[in-house]
Amino acid sequence: MIRIGSQNKKVIKDLILINLVWILAFYFFNFIQLTDIGESNQFPKELLLRKTKGFSQVLSSLILGTLFGFINLYVQRHADRLRTKSYGYIIFTYSVVHIILVFAVISIVATLSIFVFSGSVNRENFEKLAQFFLSKNLVRILVYTYFLSVCIFLVKIINKKLGEGVLWNLIMGKYRQPKEDRLLFLFMDLKSSTTYAELLGHRKFSELIQDCFSDLTPAVSACHAKIYQYVGDEAVLSWKYDKGIQQADCIRLFFHFKSILKTRSDYYLDKYGFVPEFKAGIHGGEVMVAEVGYIKRSIAYHGDAINTAARIQGRCNSFERDILLSEKVAKDILKTNQADFIEIENIQLKGKKEKVKLFSIDQFKH
Repeated sequence: MIRIGSQNKKVIKDLILINLVWILAFYFFNFIQLTDIGESNQFPKELLLRKTKGFSQVLSSLILGTLFGFINLYVQRHADRLRTKSYGYIIFTYSVVHIILVFAVISIVATLSIFVFSGSVNRENFEKLAQFFLSKNLVRILVYTYFLSVCIFLVKIINKKLGEGVLWNLIMGKYRQPKEDRLLFLFMDLKSSTTYAELLGHRKFSELIQDCFSDLTPAVSACHAKIYQYVGDEAVLSWKYDKGIQQADCIRLFFHFKSILKTRSDYYLDKYGFVPEFKAGIHGGEVMVAEVGYIKRSIAYHGDAINTAARIQGRCNSFERDILLSEKVAKDILKTNQADFIEIENIQLKGKKEKVKLFSIDQFKH
């Protein structure tokens, strides 16, 4: 039995969604091209009575929509590599590459449809091909696909900026009224941040934080986390509780991030004189999720679970541990994973009546 990795599932999901958008877009484009919009009473005749033309619309929409879906996904994947550049630079590069690829695909499709499917190579077909490249229809296709592609790209940028799924939830007003949810939180903070800030100065320290959180991105994607917020040199990540527990993604992310920093140690040593290290606290449970703000709207979490996760992370220095997690989370992870947890002790966290037993772990492989 072939198992598809969760990362591959996300790629397939993105591909299907983008292809569907392009297929519908090309069907609409063909509908406008093949129908006289000045006589609205001809719409049903074109779509229902002329079966051949209707079938051609569907077939061409499927072929072109799928092709352009692949192009769009390919360009977006490569545009992600430019995430350290300005949005203007990214959009310009995206536009140039997109237009080149679109023109190449259109040229191939046009050549195949004229020469291959007609079954002959003659002067008349060459003239048809030349007429197509000089026609307004080619310009329409280029302009139409470009603006649609940019719109898709901008929506994905906004979605990433707000966090995966947040844009859709804001549009649908899902959390306009507070709702209860079960989530898992990982608070991750830079060790010795005050010392580093004094050593580097505020400008270079900001560059350090940018580099660290840029290197955090692959770990976030690989472990399917959502970035709740960045606060100074701290990152707060979240999962649906069961998803974060099932494959121990909350722990895997931390050690994945550590391995990335280790791999990039030469870069950090050359630029900053040290390799940054982070500490983390993990806890989860029931929280209230609500849409807050008016001028700047966002999704906020309120409750004991998120506060406890923050408090646990704050005790890493006390026990000289890189990562601490609550007993509840440790026990739940052990139900579906093997892990060598180290029991620390029961402690009294600020603001909590009952003591919390903490666990740690030195390494985790899955």
